[in-house]
Amino acid sequence: MNLDKLKKLFKAAALGAAILCQAGFGPADELQEDRDASVTVNAVYLGVAGYGTAQVNRENMTRFLYRFFIDGEEKELPMVNGTADAAGEYDYPLQNRLKEGYPYILEISGGTVRDVKELDAGEVRMPQLPVRGTPGVRTVRNFLATAMEPVGTTLYMYGGGWDWQDKGSAVQARTIGISPDWVRFFSSQDADYNYKTVVPAESYYPYGGYNEYYYAGLDCSGYAGWVLYNTLNRTDGEEGYVRDSSAFARILQGYGWGSMADPGLQTGVCPGDIVSTDGHVWISLGTCDDGSVVILHSSPSVSRTGHPGGGVRIDAVGFDESCEAYRLADRYMSAFYPEWYSRYPVTLRGPAAYLYCPAGMTGRFIWDVSGGGVLTDPEGIRQMKPEQVLRSLFGE
Repeated sequence: MNLDKLKKLFKAAALGAAILCQAGFGPADELQEDRDASVTVNAVYLGVAGYGTAQVNRENMTRFLYRFFIDGEEKELPMVNGTADAAGEYDYPLQNRLKEGYPYILEISGGTVRDVKELDAGEVRMPQLPVRGTPGVRTVRNFLATAMEPVGTTLYMYGGGWDWQDKGSAVQARTIGISPDWVRFFSSQDADYNYKTVVPAESYYPYGGYNEYYYAGLDCSGYAGWVLYNTLNRTDGEEGYVRDSSAFARILQGYGWGSMADPGLQTGVCPGDIVSTDGHVWISLGTCDDGSVVILHSSPSVSRTGHPGGGVRIDAVGFDESCEAYRLADRYMSAFYPEWYSRYPVTLRGPAAYLYCPAGMTGRFIWDVSGGGVLTDPEGIRQMKPEQVLRSLFGE
């Protein structure tokens, strides 16, 4: 583990221990020699033992040990894996509630963690969002307003928004509102944040095939799934919408919510369209008069200090930085998200990268707003140009 990440981890452990004391919890009971005894332990979670090593991967997930900071020292404990389905896949309910550096109360019996209860991790300063959606309002405008909420506050995390076992939606992607976990992680990082390094043990990237940092940020499909959930729902904990990025658009068509079409420059892309390319999914804010496109997505990008980070932001698809989409993206990111903009410039990608959908599951999804789908468009957002859409969303 690299020095910077190690320092952050021990700082988090110290913070978690302090939170335990402030909450009225004294030193944890010693883990008893009697392995059959049931004990309650105050702890800070430090992650999977051996994270990043070749031996610790999804093939042996059922046998993982988990690191906890207890009474001033680190202990490694096994944990129950939940219930297995017909295919033998476990649901890992405890692992899907554990977050590195956060304080918990553990229930342990037989030497195994049987339950975890998260304690208050301390206040996090939530951002003043320049655009807010309204949960459950099923219009194209509200879909786009909701999509703006994580912009500039949520870092890119491969597997972010997926559950710990990388099978479906994380708790954060099935919760109304932006997650304090995303904001806390963003605040703990700077322009030197690396979502992926060449040394697995030093990386936030899930080299083992499971999502150790599922809670800390969003990848492209985690972002799109969260936006859908917050547009279509008013309460937490319902079924989520995080799906494979390349198939995302076509899966929505399969729900009967709209149709598929070619996303090329000749046809244009309308506000609210969802485009799945090979390995990516993004949301359209519309096509400018010069053919460039303004988009919303969560994607890796290089920071101003040259590090691979990125996250949820407004970007542009076009041929060069003189295009209208780039000018609009740069204007709104710099004006409304200055902290983010100080770390990351707007990214411009060519049409071949973001508008090419090879045969198969990829393509452009178009909402049916006639009343037969799940969204309507009373404000006529789909007929607007990107500048009009942005002015409407930001109240200009």
